[in-house]
Amino acid sequence: MNPKISVLIPVYNTAKFLPACLNSVLSQSMPDFEIVAVNDASTDDSARILAEYAAGDSRVRVVNHEKNQGLLGVRKTGIRAARTEYIMFLDSDDCLLPGVLKRVLKLAESCRADIVNFPMELRFRSGKGRGKLIKYSLPYRRMLRGKEVFRKYFQEDACSWMLCQKMFRTELCRKTAEYIPDDFCLMGEDFCFYTICSFFAECYVPLKKPGYVYYLDSGISSGQKTTLEKFLGRQSPFQALRNVKNFLIRQGVRDEYQAAFEHQEQKLLGEYVLRWMRHLPDGDRTKAFNGMLRKYEAFPLFQAFRTFFSDKDELFLEMLSGDDPEPVSCPEAFSRIARNVPIQEQRISSARWKEWEKTIRENRYDAVLLEPDEDLERLFWDIQAIRSSGAAAVCQRRENYLNTQEKSGLNVWLMEDRVMRQASLILVPDEDSVQWYRKRNCHAGISLQNFLPPQKSDQISAFMLALEKSEQKDARYRLDPGPGGETFVPFFRKLDRLFRKLPDGFRKKTFGALAGIYNRMTGN
Repeated sequence: MNPKISVLIPVYNTAKFLPACLNSVLSQSMPDFEIVAVNDASTDDSARILAEYAAGDSRVRVVNHEKNQGLLGVRKTGIRAARTEYIMFLDSDDCLLPGVLKRVLKLAESCRADIVNFPMELRFRSGKGRGKLIKYSLPYRRMLRGKEVFRKYFQEDACSWMLCQKMFRTELCRKTAEYIPDDFCLMGEDFCFYTICSFFAECYVPLKKPGYVYYLDSGISSGQKTTLEKFLGRQSPFQALRNVKNFLIRQGVRDEYQAAFEHQEQKLLGEYVLRWMRHLPDGDRTKAFNGMLRKYEAFPLFQAFRTFFSDKDELFLEMLSGDDPEPVSCPEAFSRIARNVPIQEQRISSARWKEWEKTIRENRYDAVLLEPDEDLERLFWDIQAIRSSGAAAVCQRRENYLNTQEKSGLNVWLMEDRVMRQASLILVPDEDSVQWYRKRNCHAGISLQNFLPPQKSDQISAFMLALEKSEQKDARYRLDPGPGGETFVPFFRKLDRLFRKLPDGFRKKTFGALAGIYNRMTGN
């Protein structure tokens, strides 16, 4: 019996979930399929489990990687190894629903489809949310043909880019794989693959009945903490976005789909900003932010951060915590310095960013002098806009570096300090302030003619981290979002405003007790 569908399962250290995953395929009512399980150099019991299943059922084929190659490498291996006309992708910590292979094959053969799209069920291994349909997984309501397949997805968001809720014609997958380089990231792999795949597809068919169980509390979507290295490396969507942009250019359709690309770009960057806030340790957020700006264009990142925090109760500058970033580059001398630039757009907006770009470009400024005001976040993004436009952002302080702490308190002083660290150069009125900012890894001086390079001090960094820990203790009501993205912060801050006149000790003790109850209820 010749198999008709290959179910490709990437496996890396998922021994705990692997039997349920394999059984969900092997129990399908349609017998003529194969499982291609690619073991990506797992270090747990996954290899043994796969070997046992392969020995017990000829429909299970195992391919082993000697070195870990990541999700893209695994899927490419599986696509090459497939011996069937159609391919389905299944994550090794998820499951297929009964009867889905029979239904998708019947529909694909009757319509000669390249892509069959079906909904997913969202479940938690803890049992909550069982059987709930994922809204963004719902397929487009009717059959699509030719270029309409790509346009409905890319321009109109008619369906999602997730691969695991679709069946594909194998030759289409192989053609798509030719356009994707091996050095790739984890987060944007589905976006990149499906964008190219849908561009070449000739027929898309929806299936109303769900066929896939997506577990939210396992794998990359489970909300676990990550490391700075992983966040900026394999979890970055930047290479995926560059691949898609380069693909559109090669196909000669970049201008036609530029607006659609920018929309998709913001969706992907928005997910990355969420990961920045939820999954990084507090001490890595500033380094991660600056690493993002080094690796990708500043303007779309600005839009993503502003959009993300516009409907959040958290303040962006409060999230910027951690050790000092790498020093910002600064020229030794300046020839054209802008002072008191009359920017018309007063709000933090794309228009203000573009106005900075135009002003610097038309006047050929190599530096812009700024003075801190009450709107610290606007100052922060002004600095980013100026630097991304090729000029140095010079911040001039009229008072000693401790002045803000004495006037406005620790929280405002810390946020101002975080903004200053983004500047190319900080001008201050006294030598104590010069040495403080130099030890904060900044260029600092008394004047534009008399400034010195950074002089990093681990002792100062330890002191700043201690201050930031103190700040976080004062904000005990700030909780990380739950698995679905919800946050309890607005409620706590409303309580804070209501009970602000009560003694601090009583208020914090009450909020601490409420936070404990909430965390036990939600599993945070």
